[in-house]
Amino acid sequence: MKFKTILCVTGVADSDEHLNNAITLCQESQLHLAVLVVGVSPPPPTYSYGVSVDTGWSDDMAAGRTLAIDRGNAIEKILQDAGISADVDVSFCEYGQMDDVIGVRAKYCDLTLVGRAEENDNDLRAKTVYGALYGSTKPILLMPKTGITKLGADKIMIAWDNGLPAVRAIGQALDLLKAASEVHIVLVDPHSSSDGAGQEPGSDLARYLVRHDINITVEILASGDRPVEKVLQQHAIDMDAGLIVMGAYGHSRVKQLVFGGTTASMIDHPTLPVLMSH
Repeated sequence: MKFKTILCVTGVADSDEHLNNAITLCQESQLHLAVLVVGVSPPPPTYSYGVSVDTGWSDDMAAGRTLAIDRGNAIEKILQDAGISADVDVSFCEYGQMDDVIGVRAKYCDLTLVGRAEENDNDLRAKTVYGALYGSTKPILLMPKTGITKLGADKIMIAWDNGLPAVRAIGQALDLLKAASEVHIVLVDPHSSSDGAGQEPGSDLARYLVRHDINITVEILASGDRPVEKVLQQHAIDMDAGLIVMGAYGHSRVKQLVFGGTTASMIDHPTLPVLMSH
């Protein structure tokens, strides 16, 4: 798919670092930038027996809503000065509604940008990841510390596990794969089978992508008891990849949140841009 609209989610008190990177990306690639400002409403005070008592809560609500609106207005000015196609939405919602609000907005964008973990509000970052992955059918792009200036890359690594999320990610990244000079399909400790992976793991995907005139190399790696994400990240660095394409959360959401896994580690510590889809 061709990416035309990207979503940037920011908090009321966040710095402009992530926003500025999104603006630069849109300037370089002539994309439309949709900005969602998320403010979190304070929980209402409660006393025994569930009786709610207003002890200034309504004033806090009004002040918080005003801050969110002011942040949205300030971002609109920044976007006007940048001279890009853009729009700004402001949502002032309860903490538990954040991922749902983000997911609804992500439905109407092609890609959601996710800033690095150390940048600002990590709760909002996590809500952005889960909201975009589970609340829309669209991918996310995890940004490394250095940021990015373009969506594509000359060398792209596909982290292939034969799962549906990975299939979806490849379909969404197909235009980026076509534009790359090299695409490496990388498998870690694969098992050959007759019900999906094939007798030569990765060969079915390679044949499919070659028919799209994509230059493909298949590489099979042994983990050597190392975490899979470490193997993938190091190999991407060794091959000088500019982008990793992979699926997210092949198992249930609850299981992944409790036990972590390759997806969680890649989300928390991206060493280079990662395009990920559920």
